[in-house]
Amino acid sequence: MYSRWLRALCLIILCCSSAIPQAGQSVDPYGFEERSGGPPGALMGMRMEKAQRSAAGVAIVTTGSEFSLADDGILRCFQRIPLRREIARVALPKASSPWQAGPADEFRCVFYNESIQLEIHGDSVIILGPKQNGKLGFTGLFEPAYHAGKDGRWIFIDSQGGFGIYPVEKKTVRPPALQTKNWNVQYTVKENEEIWLSVFPPRPYNWRRAMEPIAHEGSPGQHCPTDKLIRSAARFCKIFVVHSYFWPGGDREPWIIPRFVPEDMLEFSRMRDEVHRNGMKLVPYFSPYYYSGNDFFGEIRRALDEYRVDGLYFDGISMDFRKSYHVIRLARQILGPDRILYVHCSSDPLSSTTVYCPFIDAYADFLLRGEAGRGDLSRDDFVRWVLSGYNISNAVGYWCYYGSTGKAGYVADDPTHEDIEVALKYEVRIPRTEVGFEVIWKEDSGHLDQFDKVYFGRLDQLRRQHSR
Repeated sequence: MYSRWLRALCLIILCCSSAIPQAGQSVDPYGFEERSGGPPGALMGMRMEKAQRSAAGVAIVTTGSEFSLADDGILRCFQRIPLRREIARVALPKASSPWQAGPADEFRCVFYNESIQLEIHGDSVIILGPKQNGKLGFTGLFEPAYHAGKDGRWIFIDSQGGFGIYPVEKKTVRPPALQTKNWNVQYTVKENEEIWLSVFPPRPYNWRRAMEPIAHEGSPGQHCPTDKLIRSAARFCKIFVVHSYFWPGGDREPWIIPRFVPEDMLEFSRMRDEVHRNGMKLVPYFSPYYYSGNDFFGEIRRALDEYRVDGLYFDGISMDFRKSYHVIRLARQILGPDRILYVHCSSDPLSSTTVYCPFIDAYADFLLRGEAGRGDLSRDDFVRWVLSGYNISNAVGYWCYYGSTGKAGYVADDPTHEDIEVALKYEVRIPRTEVGFEVIWKEDSGHLDQFDKVYFGRLDQLRRQHSR
């Protein structure tokens, strides 16, 4: 449902028309404008392990990375997962004074001199904040199998990981000459700008989650799936995601949800109890992108408490990567480590199908991508480098198949045997959909039975191989 450009345009128009807050309405329901004191503590196992000053400079160790910050202005960046290697160096502005330590806690630390401030996070993000006009140079030390850029934001990946560069302000930069051994990206920066650097993967892959299949259901004519449908899904799936139609506003374009109170609470309770009775976890639609109320995080807390759900499905977050980072971290803090966060992000937060933010994705258990198409990428490149989170964010990637079959537009085709093999080869999963979501299987065609046999048969083989 998310990422259709016409709907996005409708949303922009609605947001612009309601920019003046009414009495009692918050300007920012996500608290982004009011944040202070930095992000909350360690989440999803990502934390600061060491940050210390030495005679040569500063050494910082996080769950997924190491950073060596020398007094001569060179920042060396190392991966720690799945192997240790140096992948990038950053030439910082020269300074006449050594690095000074700023605020620090279990998740972040700050170091600065008269030229620049660095805020290092436990999820392997560094926020570079120049204090004067100048230049920043990023040198890559590996040969990327995939790279993509837009508006001066770049991502570089190989089979083991990589890094991304994300200036807050859109920039025009010369593409790196990747045929050279040590390739470069150069930025001209202004005082008080921010450029984010992300080293990834920032956490280990969760194989347990990868073996918990998802059913994604819900249709306009059937707001809450029937008991029969739930029992059918439970033959193969461990997680039951239900789409937006049971919320007020969630059954019609542009899917602006003013409140997270089911239209029919009895039906919702019946559905939840049947999901739990059949051994699955219930994950309802709960989109920050389409939410139009004034207390999103308060609604999360209330829903978890009152509705006894097992996680949330975010249909998009925002088109501002700093805001998306803030929203997903606070959502994960509320959810805790055991509840599920399943996030659809086919084009956000950079309005791109090929450039994305692994440091945001890492807070999700599952990612759903593909509705907005696959750009100019081949199927295999799209599946491996965009859909799969393996050795990138290390979230489990899901394929929103109907939007990226390779054919124009939204095609309700069945995944082919070859598509299934390619997906599983690259640690990508496909949601099971029997009645609703966006794809409706052709009645009495036997296609879903064939999908179940092939896909879940192969997934069971992978499960047995991994358990050895």
